[in-house]
Amino acid sequence: MLLLGLALAADPLPADPLPAPLDAPTEPPAFGRTVDQTLTDAITLRQRGDVDGARALLVAFESQVPAEALANYLYQRGICEEIDQAPTAALAFYEQVIALTAEQAGAGVGLDAHFRRALVLEDLGQHEAALEEVLALDRVRGLSAEDEITVALQRGISELLTGKRARGIRRIQQALAATEGAATHEYLRAKARYHLARALLEEADALSLVGPERRVVKRLAGRALRIKAAEQQIIALAALQEPEWVLASLISLGDSYGRLATDLGASPPPKRLDEAQASIYRSEVAKKVENVRTKSFHAYDQGVALATRLAWESGRVATLKERRAAFDGQR
Repeated sequence: MLLLGLALAADPLPADPLPAPLDAPTEPPAFGRTVDQTLTDAITLRQRGDVDGARALLVAFESQVPAEALANYLYQRGICEEIDQAPTAALAFYEQVIALTAEQAGAGVGLDAHFRRALVLEDLGQHEAALEEVLALDRVRGLSAEDEITVALQRGISELLTGKRARGIRRIQQALAATEGAATHEYLRAKARYHLARALLEEADALSLVGPERRVVKRLAGRALRIKAAEQQIIALAALQEPEWVLASLISLGDSYGRLATDLGASPPPKRLDEAQASIYRSEVAKKVENVRTKSFHAYDQGVALATRLAWESGRVATLKERRAAFDGQR
């Protein structure tokens, strides 16, 4: 059984229907198309980036959907809303699918709807509920090896988001190791690496640069090491060619460099220095602050450059442009 991995990564097109016997009645066509062909057309439109066109086709087809195809139809409606960043609307469609397929536990589009419900619950900030959904999926028997990796990646992400950091990181790393060099799960692997990078950056940001000199030096080294490790995750993430997660990671990286520059600039000189020495110290620190701020700008600028090259527009692109413009305004 290969359900979740396919649903998440590529949304498999419905199989072409078997030709009906010559004396059998045919289903009422939608725009001259069968049910499966219409759903296929909608999926194709969506995968080409025309979410509005896909939704319009599905809505026009709604009155012609037979009962046996309703779950698949509602599932495709949900995906359109999810991609269009309307998680509440998507959730309503997925819950209808789950209700319709309640007696088909562990198989079919109902299983995929459970997984995507976890994703939209996460988008809505309901991380505990999302984790519960994934844990339920993890208990389903008969999942394929690819589906097990899909669930493991999302479970690790959900654990990270609910504060189970060590457990989540360990689970993600194991799942990533199992897919090393494979051409599968690109979206979820990119998402997982983004969350690993973000966890590292959050750890870096939490290390205060106020206190005894020896402690500050140690914390500064700790921040540098964590930011470097996050950058390595982002490099691996970029190779997966999932623009939204690359853009999200560059926002987090730029923000972390910005916070480091601010904290470094606000860190007082060691108390053992006299006024002349403190003045020299502040001058040297100011140079380092400017260097770190430049790294922050470069992260935002790289994101904008990537979006421009791909002709990509999204909320994250707008954020990157705002961050870069704010940086320019401070120069």
